[in-house]
Order: sequence, then C-alpha cells, then structure tokens
Amino acid sequence: MKEMKKRKMKEENNGITLIALVITIIVLLILAAVSIATLTGENGILNQASRAGDNTRNATEKEQVELAYNTQLSKNMEKGKYTVDTDDIDGLQDELDNLETGATARRKWRKNRSSISK
Repeated sequence: MKEMKKRKMKEENNGITLIALVITIIVLLILAAVSIATLTGENGILNQASRAGDNTRNATEKEQVELAYNTQLSKNMEKGKYTVDTDDIDGLQDELDNLETGATARRKWRKNRSSISK
C-alpha cells in the first residue's frame, strides 16, 4: 500500500513538472514574439532610433549652415553691409570649411553652390 502511494505521488509530480515546463516554454515564446515586434515593428525601437539619428543629423547640418550664414552676416555688418547675397558665397564656403563638424553640410553646400549663385 505504501508503495502504491509513493508511485502515485511520483506520477503526479512528473505530470505537474511536464505541464509546468510546457507552460513556461509557451510564456517564453510569447515574450520573445512581443520583444521582436517591439524591436522591429513600424514604430519599433530600432526604427525610432534610426529616425532620431536622421533628425539629429539634419538639425546639425541646418545649424552648421545657419552658423556660417550668421558669421558671414556679422562680418558684412562690420563693413557696413547688412545683407548676405550671392557675392558672399565664397565667404560662406570659407565659414563652412572652418567648422570642425558638418562635413555633410559642406558637401551639400558645395553641391548647391552653383544653383545659389545663379
């Protein structure tokens, strides 16, 4: 009789362990699916980080061009001229070249320089 009880308890314990293992695997699969969707979805973390990087680069480039423009305007104001026009393109190019960052802004400026001077 004691052996039957022991055997019955062992069988019950094995069944519970197997069920617990299956439930654990299912929960882990659900968590993995949710994590992958969070990372790679349309509004996922990876896409948001990429957009934030693009926005930062664009803002930096815009700031570099504005800084060069304002520096050139400041130099013109010292000479009594209160505008920056197409005659000042070389000065703007020099200001962009003097900046430590903004290589992309400088490339864009050089590319668009001919259309600005027309």
